[in-house]
Order: sequence, then structure tokens, then C-alpha cells
Amino acid sequence: MENTRTRPIWAFLTGPYAVFLLFLLLVPFANVAMYSIHAYSPTKVFLPELTLDNYRTILDLYYVRLFGRTLRLGLITTAVCIALGYPLAYFLARALPRLQALCLFLLIMPLMVSAVIRVFGWIVILGRKGLVNQALVALGLEPIKLLYSETAVVIGLVNIFVPFMVLPIMASIERIPLSLEEAAQNLGANWYQMFRRTILPLSLPSLISGCLLVFSLSISAFVTPALIGNPRERMVGQQIYDEVLVSFNWPRASSLALTLVLLTVGLMFCALFATRHASRRETLR
Repeated sequence: MENTRTRPIWAFLTGPYAVFLLFLLLVPFANVAMYSIHAYSPTKVFLPELTLDNYRTILDLYYVRLFGRTLRLGLITTAVCIALGYPLAYFLARALPRLQALCLFLLIMPLMVSAVIRVFGWIVILGRKGLVNQALVALGLEPIKLLYSETAVVIGLVNIFVPFMVLPIMASIERIPLSLEEAAQNLGANWYQMFRRTILPLSLPSLISGCLLVFSLSISAFVTPALIGNPRERMVGQQIYDEVLVSFNWPRASSLALTLVLLTVGLMFCALFATRHASRRETLR
């Protein structure tokens, strides 16, 4: 009797989100999948005949390099976010409440500003006569080309997505008792050994979550690569945009989008499987 009474309650609570996923995620995704297997027509959105040519073109050298560049920039952005975000997350997790609130405000405040405005700010900083090159000239060094390069894209993406790495790691470290660190140090472990044997294993799930968030958002970015990246070194998001709004090739754009989604989902499952396998090995030890 208790189960029959609680089931309608859970159905009522999860129903709105299930409807949201159905109509705003699954139905458009199915529509994209349908477009991807139809032939392209210059005068119509698509032809009724079914084909896999849109997926065969992805095996061309241009698209292979396009996906390779996108994945590479996503991995670099994720690695830089880890290097910058993990120490910051540890500092925030162990900071005093007032200092933590101030630093969290400074961390989250850029998210309240449009990504376009932040990218234009980086144009001013990284430009030929920007702040970085002016500082180099003042030091007697030659100016360097940062704007409209992959370096500029990585800098812009890190600036946007580093909070998505810091927040989950900080929340995980906050739940780790400080007494564990003190016990490890009292037993003779230095700070590096204490971090490797206690903090890192316990915060690993949140680290993987932050990596998946940053990576998936980075490889699907459009505004930052389009404004401060090299037009000849494009990412998949830019190609999809041009296929939809410039050449009006919706079937090919759908195949690119679906391939990117499936590739991201596959990498996520691989990362989760590796994390679960590592946690089992750590438990057996």
C-alpha cells in the first residue's frame, strides 16, 4: 500500500521535468537526426529521399581536421581549467566564510556579463596594440600575435568556463573533513602525499564532472572562436552555423551536430567508466 501511495507523488514531482526533456530536448534532437539522413536541396530544406552521404562527407580530410582541432582545443581548455581551477577550488574550500563569499562573488560575477562583451574585452587586451603587447614593448620586447589564433581561443574559453570547474570541486573538498588532512600530516605525510592519498581520490568524482562540463561546453563553443579565433582554423560550431545560415545545408549541419553530440556522449561514458574502474581499484587497495 505504501508503494502505491508514493508512486503518484514521485510521478507528479518528476513529470514536469520529463515533459521538459521530451518536448525541448528529445523531439528537437529527433528532428535533427531526421534531417541528417535526407539529401540536400538548394531550393528546399531537404529532399524526401534517404541517404547517408551527409555522414560520408564527415570522413573527408577537411572535416576530420575540423573535429580533430575542436577536440584538441577542448582538451587544452579543460587541462588549463584544471591547472587554474583546482588550486582555486581548494583555497576557496578552506578559506574563511567572508573571504570565501567575496572570492565566490568575484568568480561568478563574469557569468553575469554576456560572453560577447567578455570576448570584446579580450580583443582589447590581446590585440596588436593591446595591453599585453604594450606591456611587452615597455619591457623592451617584441610584440607577439595573440589575437585571431588558437591561443586566444583557449584564453577566452578558459575565462568563460573556469567557474564550471571550480564550483563542483570546491563543493566536494568542503565535504572532506579537515581532520583527515591533519591526521595524514601527523602520520608523517607531506602536503603532496596527503593531497595525493586523501584529497584527490575523494574529490575525483567532482573533478570528472567539472572536466565533462568544461569539455562539452568548449567543443560546442561558437561566439569565442568566431570573434577571436583564426577564420581559417575553425571549430565545429562555426561550421554548423555556416551550414545552417550561409549555405542553408540543413542536412549536413544536422549530421555534424549529431556526430558532435554522439562523440561527446561517447567520451563522457568512457570517462565515467574509467573513473568507476579507478575507484574500484582504489577500494580494493
